[in-house]
Amino acid sequence: MANTFMTNVPDAFTLEYLGQELTKAFQQKGYIVTTALSGTDNLRVRLEKNCGGINLLMGLGKGITASCSLQNNTLVVNYLEGDWIGKIIGLAVGWILCFIPFITAIIGCIQQVGLPNEINMEISAAASRIQSTTISDEE
Repeated sequence: MANTFMTNVPDAFTLEYLGQELTKAFQQKGYIVTTALSGTDNLRVRLEKNCGGINLLMGLGKGITASCSLQNNTLVVNYLEGDWIGKIIGLAVGWILCFIPFITAIIGCIQQVGLPNEINMEISAAASRIQSTTISDEE
């Protein structure tokens, strides 16, 4: 399920700054964050939370990869590789063996679907922080 987010960003906005802000914001929420900057116009961010062990069986893990590119003050974020395997396993186990993994997998699906929106909010917040810093520096 590919999802795309586009937004205008200030001149001072860089992908290195975005990577630092996303890392800081999501590590505070308990995510494992991996970033890879390729040049000045491509950034890949992998977010994972509770993706192993019993959470895989229960479908409660959240994970996604965001591919960010910056061209002419326009930030484009493509979301790929969502963590859906645990949800499928949880639904199957819950359907066949007992009902609890089925319910937790549905909860995990709802959380996974909302993860791109959560990232979009953090990106918008980072862009507005740098915008307000730029404005206050000019005054």
